[in-house]
Amino acid sequence: MSDGIRLAYAPSAVRGVPGNANATANHHSGVPPLPFPPSDIVAAFARHMHFKSLEQALCDRHPELTDRVRFDDANLLMHLKITLSGQRSVALAQVRMGYSIVWAVMDPVLNSAPSVWPLDTPDEVLVDALHAVASAHLTGVPVPSPWRWNESEPSDMTVLADLLDARGARVRRVAAGNGHLPYGPRHSPKLDIVGGRDGCFVEAELSDAFVRVSLKPALGWLVDVYLDECEAWSRVDLGWNLWRSTRPGPGVPHAQASVADIADVLGKGLKAWDVEVPCAPTDRGEPATTGYRSALQESLFAGEAAPPEWPRNVGLDIDQFHEEAEPRTSPRSPSPRHITETVLDQLVAFGFGDVEEGDAEVPIRSDAFHIEWHSRAKSLSTSEVQRLNGLAAAAGDDVPKRLIVITTSGISRPAAAFADSAKAFVFLVDRSADKLVALNTRAQETLLPHTKPADRELEPW
Repeated sequence: MSDGIRLAYAPSAVRGVPGNANATANHHSGVPPLPFPPSDIVAAFARHMHFKSLEQALCDRHPELTDRVRFDDANLLMHLKITLSGQRSVALAQVRMGYSIVWAVMDPVLNSAPSVWPLDTPDEVLVDALHAVASAHLTGVPVPSPWRWNESEPSDMTVLADLLDARGARVRRVAAGNGHLPYGPRHSPKLDIVGGRDGCFVEAELSDAFVRVSLKPALGWLVDVYLDECEAWSRVDLGWNLWRSTRPGPGVPHAQASVADIADVLGKGLKAWDVEVPCAPTDRGEPATTGYRSALQESLFAGEAAPPEWPRNVGLDIDQFHEEAEPRTSPRSPSPRHITETVLDQLVAFGFGDVEEGDAEVPIRSDAFHIEWHSRAKSLSTSEVQRLNGLAAAAGDDVPKRLIVITTSGISRPAAAFADSAKAFVFLVDRSADKLVALNTRAQETLLPHTKPADRELEPW
């Protein structure tokens, strides 16, 4: 920032900047006070002072690089940099990605990805990230972990990424504490913010497969593999690959499997995982035998006046189905057998290992879960979920069963919260798209990834 701007908007007893004690006297003497500076000038001055603070923090925390530290505010992009050999440098700047402004650490390597951080990142994290990248270039060694994965603290995800990298895998993305990842064209990158309900994950390209390893808050470890031949994700049976025993529900608890255990499973490769290729859903309206159809019609969504029509976009936030969801009539309805097969296939795909086809009285059987088919015009309430959860507990012989609700309506937020606390899963049947839509957070964690690996990559120059 130029000295002229600093002088023009610095507090001054002569010019009578607002807030000065002499401003009133100057006004009465005929000298008008200087108007408050425009917002863009104030913002530029604030950024300037923030960068000066970052410069000082960088020199204080890493004094060995003090001679290489430069703050550049002469160009259009204000940045803090550490000079390398020649004209090269590693820079920290605020940049726009899509509709967001973020911090980015950029190095001189053409096809490297910037290290992206949210605006509220602490100063010490920003300068340490800048130092880690610059030191790696100066010493000729890789950026150390966890900084190489755009994380400031070691975690299970960064340790797993290190293990996979050491085994020759290409680690694509790591999301733990940061979760800000660039993608799209390099001349105009977009921002993907992950984490929260999605949990932490590592995406890696192995010799024979592309995998996503997730650590969910409620379900624990999940491993999903992308199958190129059918352009779809499929879930790896972690329980079987670890202990030769399929778990009744999706996921392996965090405490029951170490990071090294997960890395060993991934090292076995696609053939050892015995992953089933997901097939396309059966066409809607598949004819069923008269006896089976009539009996099943009695047990599936009994008392339904008219089949509802659901939104075709199933990639919606679950909050959109809380309380506001109201069914609308549709002139066409899938057969009861088709509904059962769709629900069963997707529960199996999500990792529910002990569900199987039943009969007209109990369409889907499970030793660990009690499955309730719910159809009402009104959204599920807390009292209704509590009642169903009581039925599930009573259905168990030696231990209570967990509840799975398959519904044609929405759910209230308090009811969804209770379902989570009761370790229940609530799904909406989207008949128009042959999909199950998660209505509570625990059910949301079971869903497979919905984007292709290439959709969240930075494109080459």
